[in-house]
Amino acid sequence: MTATYQRIRVRIVRVGPDTTHVSVPTYADGQILVPVATFDVMSATGMTRAQLTGADLTATANATATSDADVHLHNWQTPAPGDAPPR
Repeated sequence: MTATYQRIRVRIVRVGPDTTHVSVPTYADGQILVPVATFDVMSATGMTRAQLTGADLTATANATATSDADVHLHNWQTPAPGDAPPR
């Protein structure tokens, strides 16, 4: 199966010193958290660990992922002011 990448809205649920857990609506309806490197998200967004907790962001992800390892979140961005919150 070929990966289909698209920009999606995500929510940061838990932030640790090394690993951040992200809810991704296109993967398991957001019920299974996807682990990512905290440093990568902080570097891309300019946010601190405290600011990341509960933050709504956008990222590029494999929308056809069947496991958390296949989601491959990258290209993190903070949403523009006035963007609708994720559903």
